[in-house]
Amino acid sequence: MNINSSKPPQSQGSNLGPQQAQNVQKQAAVEQKQKAAQPGSTNAPDRIDISGQSKEIAELQAAVNQLPDIRADKVQEIKKSVEAGTYTVDASKVAESILKSI
Repeated sequence: MNINSSKPPQSQGSNLGPQQAQNVQKQAAVEQKQKAAQPGSTNAPDRIDISGQSKEIAELQAAVNQLPDIRADKVQEIKKSVEAGTYTVDASKVAESILKSI
């Protein structure tokens, strides 16, 4: 190795003509696109797969969300029994519910 050489170092592309340089650039672009299209590539677009079961759950959840929060028929039934004086409350069930909520 000659360290004191008067020749400047040559770069890899300095011997290429303009047409050859363009061909090298085109080839590099093609290779980059091919790498991006590979399944394990980090440049690949994001993708989501939803299973049939999750679609069914989403449909059921939408159906439940359409149901009313208050069951008017039950409310009317309880109102009538309160007005008639026949509505009774089981104290042990109330106490049990309170303890469960704590």
